[in-house]
Amino acid sequence: MMARFLFSFFVCFFSLVWFFSATSVAFAIHNEEDHNKELPDNQQEALAKVSFRKADNSMMIRVPMGTFKMGSSFVENKRHLKKCRKYDKSCELWWFNDEYPDKLIFLDSYLIDRYEVTNEKYLEFVLATGHRFALDETCETDKCREGNLWEGSSFPSRIKRQPVTQVSWFDADAYCRWRGKRLPSEAEWEKAARGPSGNLYPWGAESPKNRATYGRKWRGVFTMTDVGTYSQGSSLYGVYDMAGNVWEWVDDWYDLKYYNWRRKKNPRGPAEGEFKVVRGGSWVNHPDTLRSSFRRWSQPEVRFNDTGFRCAKKDENL
Repeated sequence: MMARFLFSFFVCFFSLVWFFSATSVAFAIHNEEDHNKELPDNQQEALAKVSFRKADNSMMIRVPMGTFKMGSSFVENKRHLKKCRKYDKSCELWWFNDEYPDKLIFLDSYLIDRYEVTNEKYLEFVLATGHRFALDETCETDKCREGNLWEGSSFPSRIKRQPVTQVSWFDADAYCRWRGKRLPSEAEWEKAARGPSGNLYPWGAESPKNRATYGRKWRGVFTMTDVGTYSQGSSLYGVYDMAGNVWEWVDDWYDLKYYNWRRKKNPRGPAEGEFKVVRGGSWVNHPDTLRSSFRRWSQPEVRFNDTGFRCAKKDENL
């Protein structure tokens, strides 16, 4: 079965033992199979590789300065619980504690990629810098290898405009730096997805049907869709695929109680941590996990076939 692990307060902070469930939080681990952990990338080498940058500000969206609603209220979390239980009867209200409390957050204007980074864009980076390919070299079985859509520096033409996967947080960070950008903060990602009033999904409250890629099983090159496929799935600001297709790395470290102490102006995540935040849900998830306020985390060195990223940068007109 597809492993989908859920967080628990006691698990996360006392025993650090992971457990799995059928709905809330999902990892698509190479065609439904676990893989070996890899050592974190050498960050000094990564910085050296991005010294020759190829700036690319095309297809970026400006998100204007102002306040927006970040997180979920207690009443909203009760609605999230009801939606979750449509897919998993074991859902509990405390599963959504890390989205609470909701607050009005102010952000300066910034730019964010209209689309998730694609395989063809990531290949430019690989060829220019000699960075690792977008695949998991640790696989020891054929089933695991099926999750690798790249073979060395090549991949089927069908997926060139699909979001790149099998990239760690370090890979994503290095790519964005090479482009003269950075990964978005968690707050920046959520505002670009939800708009100022805090939409349930990027497009509003309607069903994700015909607006996102979700609820699928692994089918190789036929699993994901090209970025920008769903014209009705964009956010208020015109940012695409912020629900479904692939989870997206953001810059922030994960903290269960972050929403209790975050500052209200241009918040950044904790200074350190064990896990990085990923947002947006993927091709394997149910609609309850595609909510724009839903938070999930991952060890920054891991690479999965349901996780990609997009970049952001400061608005230079400020």
